[in-house]
Amino acid sequence: MQTRTQPLTIGEVSDRLDRLPTSRFHAKILIVAALSLLFDTLDTAVTGFVLASLRDTWHFDAKTIGIVSAVGLSGYLVGSAICGFVADHIGRKKTILFTLVLYSVFSAGRGLSGSLGVFAFLNFFTWFFVGAESSTVPTYLAELWPSRTRGKLVGWMMSFFGAGIALSSVWALLIIPTLGWRWALFLTAPFALIGGVMRSALPESPRWLIRAGRPSDAEAALVRIEGEVSKSSGQFLTPVFPGQSGQEVSTRRADPRELLGAAYLSVTLMLWAAWFAEYGVLYTYQIFLPTILSAEGHSIVKSFRYSVVIYSSVIPGYVLGGYVVEWLDRKYTILLSFVSIAAFGTLFGYSQSPAQIMTFAGLTVFFLSLGSTAIYTYTPELHPTEIRATAMGIASAWGRVGAVTMLLVFGHFFAILGKSLLFLMIDPVLIVAAIVVLCFGPSTRGKPLQETQLGATREPLMRD
Repeated sequence: MQTRTQPLTIGEVSDRLDRLPTSRFHAKILIVAALSLLFDTLDTAVTGFVLASLRDTWHFDAKTIGIVSAVGLSGYLVGSAICGFVADHIGRKKTILFTLVLYSVFSAGRGLSGSLGVFAFLNFFTWFFVGAESSTVPTYLAELWPSRTRGKLVGWMMSFFGAGIALSSVWALLIIPTLGWRWALFLTAPFALIGGVMRSALPESPRWLIRAGRPSDAEAALVRIEGEVSKSSGQFLTPVFPGQSGQEVSTRRADPRELLGAAYLSVTLMLWAAWFAEYGVLYTYQIFLPTILSAEGHSIVKSFRYSVVIYSSVIPGYVLGGYVVEWLDRKYTILLSFVSIAAFGTLFGYSQSPAQIMTFAGLTVFFLSLGSTAIYTYTPELHPTEIRATAMGIASAWGRVGAVTMLLVFGHFFAILGKSLLFLMIDPVLIVAAIVVLCFGPSTRGKPLQETQLGATREPLMRD
């Protein structure tokens, strides 16, 4: 057996992870890491149902729903931006463990609220830690998955988001009319804490460990991963010997300001535009859909039932998105999604009958899910390890800037223009974002992580 005489390189780490056959190990990582994302999304989606049910109890209007939701998403914005930077410095695993526990505490705490002000305050911190999750978990998973199947696996990861959205309407329908809104929030916390315990058994990302100057820990993590894959797949893994792959490791800490430097400027702004459009539209639908339906004369229970049908399209949207990004490429999947959202969102704005409402809203949500899968696959691929979580976090924060902006606008003008305001507001944003992605988005389909960031305008100083 050859002993190591040369230092472990980032190229070797990448080669050893990319050569692994998809196995039970990858499925375990997917389920354990992404399961809590289901409860994060369930929590944020249930918030919309809770606020809709509290309108008569606490006597507030749609504008107030927009403000309270915007406060929560401001927490999401801050959490995404800060915790991506934290994950690049203390590690992916520690960050996702701590954020999940703290999220659970604040989420359940909202059920004790006695006023809208207290609810909004606790909602800020709940979504702060949800935002932290959104910037760290996708980065962590992207760094462990082989490049040839990354898009498909991200699609399955996003299906957990979809399951959370779909489950939220069922959760609200079963719990709020019977046990009340407080229990709809209390009961999400235990599941999230169980997910945190399961996460403690996950390995740290070897890509991050090598960049952090811990080559022995990176080697140990790789050996553990290779052993699990070999055992579960029954395949013998040919050794990758020292010196076989280039790129010596560097432990230089990247500065977040590099995102706006010459190497990454066009890619960074392109991603920010895509996130702004995608999540501005997604959260507007997610938060206001129950309110829109009840404002049109449907009872709360009936609007919840309509939402069950509408949100049932998110899971196939996310899963199919994972296959579409591998077939069509990431940037063109985003384009397809944005054009379709604009078209079906406009039709939803004009819809009158229950069949039209559920069909066009369901198709809009389906293509929103498709776009989310593409964006979550695309973003971690365009930056090197030492700044990947930071870039993901700031891009995710821009998505919440879009959400805050659109929620405030929609909440303010909804009483005047009704749901027709949706297409008047979202179509221009989607069209501009689609043009930006078309002009400045590089192709990354099937490329290893150490190559995909070369789509930047200039070759970066450090490569993954």
